[in-house]
Amino acid sequence: MPKSFGRNERVAASVRREVSDIILNEIKDPRVKKATVTEVSVSPDLRNARIYISFLTDSEDDIKSAMEGLQSAQGFVRSALASRLKLRYMPNIHFIFDKLLSESMKLDALIAKGLGRAD
Repeated sequence: MPKSFGRNERVAASVRREVSDIILNEIKDPRVKKATVTEVSVSPDLRNARIYISFLTDSEDDIKSAMEGLQSAQGFVRSALASRLKLRYMPNIHFIFDKLLSESMKLDALIAKGLGRAD
């Protein structure tokens, strides 16, 4: 019987939890404070991790600025993650903007407009 949670899923969940905490409590850059980690996917060899980030703003400039802030803090996040997780190989992290939240907010606004409810 196959395992319901493999090593990749456990590592991804740990990375998500720790990166969320690092962004919230340790990064001093105010541009990234509105960032939310939505998902983490880890490669089968645990060498790479894709960290999907969403923001609570629709401003393209704010999102671009925050993503630049995260890219500049990438080394700091990786070293902080290495001190928290005991893995043989620390994955290289890649921050990716997750458009799902902003797209769903736009869709919700269109539905509300179509139903005649302007919020």
